[in-house]
Amino acid sequence: MTFVPIDKLEAGMMLDRDVYLYDYKTSKVAMLKSGQILTQSYIKKLDKLKILGAYIHSGEIKDIFEAQSPIKQELTQEAVSSVQRVFEMFDHSAQNINVGSINQTMEVSKKLVDALKSNKEAKLSIANLKLYDDYTYNHSFGVSVLSIAIGLSLGLSTNDLYELGFCALLHDIGKMAVPIEIISKPAKLTASEFEIVKQHPAKGADFFSKHNLANRRICAGILTHHEKYDGTGYPNGLKGNGIPLFGRIISIADVYDALTSVRPYRQPSSPPEAIEYIMGSSGNAFDLEIVEAFLKKVSPYPIGSCVKLSNGQIAIIVSQNELHPLRPVIRLFNQPDSTLDLYKQRNVQNIVIDDICNISTIQL
Repeated sequence: MTFVPIDKLEAGMMLDRDVYLYDYKTSKVAMLKSGQILTQSYIKKLDKLKILGAYIHSGEIKDIFEAQSPIKQELTQEAVSSVQRVFEMFDHSAQNINVGSINQTMEVSKKLVDALKSNKEAKLSIANLKLYDDYTYNHSFGVSVLSIAIGLSLGLSTNDLYELGFCALLHDIGKMAVPIEIISKPAKLTASEFEIVKQHPAKGADFFSKHNLANRRICAGILTHHEKYDGTGYPNGLKGNGIPLFGRIISIADVYDALTSVRPYRQPSSPPEAIEYIMGSSGNAFDLEIVEAFLKKVSPYPIGSCVKLSNGQIAIIVSQNELHPLRPVIRLFNQPDSTLDLYKQRNVQNIVIDDICNISTIQL
């Protein structure tokens, strides 16, 4: 079941939890039972009584939330397939390199850029990006979308965005040179194993360079996506603006997507935890200006999501605060007539969001 805000409810959806309707004027209580099919009349009644939304059977809402994503499923599938085709060419000889697949990946990047440019106000949530189980190709897609979004926030030109998206789609191709038993190891890597992994940026950049498949800027982005702003990254220990722009952008997108993904050796971090890590690493691992651009585009708590506050109350996310995504504007379940701005209002600055709601424990 998933909480669907009132403005996204549609006739024909099936309730997955009881909804209690309390009429303040008559003091009467009515109930729509779990399994009830919503009608337009019921939805109008919910809206009139200031009900924030309802829990709907998950199978009923896939298309609704797909429609909210700036990237449609067909384009996601095309992106993942194109990345897979190029990755599979990694160890081929020059004669067996399919330049058409390289060009197709650039076309995919252009489509991703155009989709995000057409919806500049869209906030990206992990739910929009985690559509496939295969980590390698799904990760490449997620990093590309996040990198393009950051580039848009920085005001990069359209051509720069096309090249950035392409670079991010293929940033990890050098991992094809890393033995699968190391990539998929369900435990911490040994020092020698990590040294092998650290070779993948150079391996990837060399692949594109030696076959003349990408320009210098794209190769540099692939080479430097694990460099850190304070000089502690790899493979060359570059520092500050000595790290090419594409590398500085992709490094943030790469870490955020990796932290929020299931890996053989750990469970994923929540989006808020990953964002806190990136914010805390500003000026050290990451360029502060690019972190700020990132924060304008990510959404740890999408509008309409249900959250539990540190004071035990339940709330719905109403809107975002730019640069402070962990402190959104909320509406309490028990006070539907007013909103609270967790960032701007002094009287609620001691309240934090503890978690996305465990909907099985919520009493509406």
